[in-house]
Amino acid sequence: MKDATVEYFIGIDIGTTSIKSVVYDDAFQIIDQKNKKYAYIINENGWTEIDPSTWSKIVLEQLREIFSIISYQKVKGIGITGQMHTTVFLDSDNQPVRPAIMWNDKRTGDVVERIKAQLPENEQTKNILKIVSTGSPLANLIWVKEHEPDYYERLDKLLIAKDYIRLVLTGEWATDFCDASTSSLFNVHKKEWSRELLEMFHLPSTLLPKVQYASSSAGNLNLALVGIKGESQIPVIIGTGDNVASAIANQSKHEDPIISLGTSGVVILTNSKDEWLAKGKNILAEISKDDQRIVTQGALQSGAKVIEWWSNQIILQNVTQFECELEKKLGNNKVIFFPYLSGDKTLFNESNLSGAFYGIDLTSTQNDFSLAVYEGVAFAIKRLIQEMHSDRSFKQVLLIGGGAKSQLWPKIFANVLDMTIQVNQESREASCGAAMLAYYHQHHQFPELVTPLKKIAPEKELTVKYQKKYQSFIEFSNAIIQKERRQKNET
Repeated sequence: MKDATVEYFIGIDIGTTSIKSVVYDDAFQIIDQKNKKYAYIINENGWTEIDPSTWSKIVLEQLREIFSIISYQKVKGIGITGQMHTTVFLDSDNQPVRPAIMWNDKRTGDVVERIKAQLPENEQTKNILKIVSTGSPLANLIWVKEHEPDYYERLDKLLIAKDYIRLVLTGEWATDFCDASTSSLFNVHKKEWSRELLEMFHLPSTLLPKVQYASSSAGNLNLALVGIKGESQIPVIIGTGDNVASAIANQSKHEDPIISLGTSGVVILTNSKDEWLAKGKNILAEISKDDQRIVTQGALQSGAKVIEWWSNQIILQNVTQFECELEKKLGNNKVIFFPYLSGDKTLFNESNLSGAFYGIDLTSTQNDFSLAVYEGVAFAIKRLIQEMHSDRSFKQVLLIGGGAKSQLWPKIFANVLDMTIQVNQESREASCGAAMLAYYHQHHQFPELVTPLKKIAPEKELTVKYQKKYQSFIEFSNAIIQKERRQKNET
């Protein structure tokens, strides 16, 4: 029986294909959790969209279930995180005027090129020009303005996924510095919406919400939405993007890289307040007035998703069941996999880039191809880390996300990166980071978490073999990139 004085905090994560709502006590042990998958729409053009009410229905259902077993009076805060960039378009009644355009949508390629051609580069716009890409809220907004003028005329608010959910729960309209600074609509130096950009593309500033610290309260939960009659005393926190939330949950106090292997593969580097990296997306992760760090994110669009693709669409069986066999071939596989199945936004900025295999001969087996899929992701992540922070070496890295549960991948990463790989034995996902923000709001500091780590050290013989193969991967990758750009110029 839990002590009556124990406080509870809820973290909600609006993921790309599922929503998690997790209840933590004040020692950050999981008390209850809900997880529901959902599908988004992919049309014949490859556009990806979703009705935002899909999220709100699931979240409210999960909260009702939680409050049926936990007294709402003991819940001291709700934090929200979720997929970054996914853009929600609302009218003056806070109703969607069209489906949300998701972060992995590619319809805005031409819009992105025009933004880069028309927006003058200066100190105020340099970051916008660097990060704008397909799926960016700026590009999505301009696309709707040009292609769906009737919807654009009805538009009253522009929000990111997590901010829409918070609006539903509280009626309050806001965002945090993380989602603002990655929207391509924000001046990161003045910390305000970019007046220059809005004027150039004739976009009204009234569409954009107030920007607040991630640990600030956005108002209280409307208890009537979850079937409770009572006076609400549960603050709903502004929250932040999923990768910043993961950084908070897993390493809020030190600066080793985090590799998140989810749908995408993301490298997360936590920097000092004024440290801006040349490669990667620099994010203003402003937790509070006293905690204003910068997080730099580099993304491989296809991360652990390639395992699902390989299993379900190619070999028609779960490749993870063969990991013990694949491990026997480490360092001796000639096949190389180029893992950019969904284009690239960080290093090459080529949205139509596709994948490939190389080094195939008549002796190549299914296991060779399967192992190459695992290795290709690790090689691509290594290149990301090297180009994001070329002047700094790391000795260890934290591996999180669904891919970290693999028995094979951590060992591959250890030897490809020549670093010790750490894997949390207790899962600390983005929902945990969201709940920790609620704790921070209540106590003005993060909780002290003790998480046991499994460590996988590199093996000298394997690192030498993988270094040689990595050089082949780089040469192969460069050749494909050059071919892609030649074809692009010819058309």
